[in-house]
Amino acid sequence: MLEKGKISAFAFFLIVFNGIGATAVVFLPAMAAKYAGRDAWLTAVFPAVLGIIIVLLVTELGRRFPGKTLVEYLQIILGKWPGKIVAIFYLFFFIHTNAFIVREFGEMITIQVMHRTPVIVINAVMVLLAAYAVRSGLEVIARLFEFLVPWITIAYFFILLFGLQKAEFHRLLPVLENGLAPVLHGSITPAAWAGEAVILAMILPYLAQPRKGRVLGAWAIIVIAVFMTVDAVINTAIFGPTTAYLVFPTFTISNEVLVGGFLRIDAFTIILWMSSILTKLSIFYYITALGTAQLFNLKDYRPVVLPLGVILTALSIISIENSTAIRAYMTSGWPPFAFLFEWVIPLALLVIAIARGFKAGK
Repeated sequence: MLEKGKISAFAFFLIVFNGIGATAVVFLPAMAAKYAGRDAWLTAVFPAVLGIIIVLLVTELGRRFPGKTLVEYLQIILGKWPGKIVAIFYLFFFIHTNAFIVREFGEMITIQVMHRTPVIVINAVMVLLAAYAVRSGLEVIARLFEFLVPWITIAYFFILLFGLQKAEFHRLLPVLENGLAPVLHGSITPAAWAGEAVILAMILPYLAQPRKGRVLGAWAIIVIAVFMTVDAVINTAIFGPTTAYLVFPTFTISNEVLVGGFLRIDAFTIILWMSSILTKLSIFYYITALGTAQLFNLKDYRPVVLPLGVILTALSIISIENSTAIRAYMTSGWPPFAFLFEWVIPLALLVIAIARGFKAGK
């Protein structure tokens, strides 16, 4: 195994939780409100169910190939060269998703704070910070999650509580006025985000107690769904129908709040989100570097970290033009692309593994 470190159950839970939720809390309230309107808070149910199913698929594959990552057991299930080809596509999926994460962060900072700074500068700095964490190993990344994510979550919860002073809950009524169809339509993009739980296929072998992976992953999805529901309720109660037209609705809450009638907390919110994005960026960056080294049978993944960082930074610039393009891609191009790697391929792999007689633990 290229990675000798092990991560705790708590760190594993936080990786799933923040790995999905870091970007979701900023963009998804507007994405869901675009189709579901005042019922956006109901759009977390279907993604949660789908996310739990993906966790079950991935952990079942992990049980049949203990100690192996996705890149490794692809070559066992499909054969050496077909498995390598599919692994290359998965690595592209991981780095493309990570480039999208980096660009989201860059757009957020340039729009809200550093208006004159080129987005490539912001992206490059964030990638360099993540590269340092990745080169330090999985245990260091896990400790980063354990140190930052609980405080980020608590602070973010208090920001939502402060937002209650602006909330008007009558804006949530009537419920399901237009039926379930808009809610299901608004659930598509959140479902693609919940499907990012597929990253468990790359880190499950490094969990100190792999048997707990299924329960921990499922609970992380449930907690995310609850968190997103509360987030959508408060956003809708504060902004009403305009939620769908805001670029960063959750961040906008902090612009509306004055603690004690005079203290602004928007800068504090940006710091929180930067920390949250850094952890998510680091874990996607790590699994891309690890998977690349495993694909080419390298003895160490660290030599590929910086070259991947250059590719990641370049992709974050050339793949997405601006925040408007981000919103358009998230609601149209991203879901079918993500579902292929999050749902279709893992299900096909499990079916083939069962057909070929690969049993759990053997």
